[in-house]
Amino acid sequence: MSHDDTGKETQDKSAEIASLEERLQVLRVEHRALDQRLQELEKHLSLTPLEQQEVARIKKQKLHKKDEISRIEGTLAQLTKPQPADS
Repeated sequence: MSHDDTGKETQDKSAEIASLEERLQVLRVEHRALDQRLQELEKHLSLTPLEQQEVARIKKQKLHKKDEISRIEGTLAQLTKPQPADS
């Protein structure tokens, strides 16, 4: 691999890391917003059928976002892990 290829690879990797970190931040904000809405609904003494559906939908969305957050964190851990030097 030439020096230019290594530089391009490093640049691509840095761009991918930045993109994933940005996506992670967005997901965390969205997850927090869903959590806050869920807490608001759970303060009610009783929920209408529509609110019950909303609670179920929010819980599914939170779980989906949490799974995506975990997946991205794993990918970032792999990308930022120090690579052994070529001998």
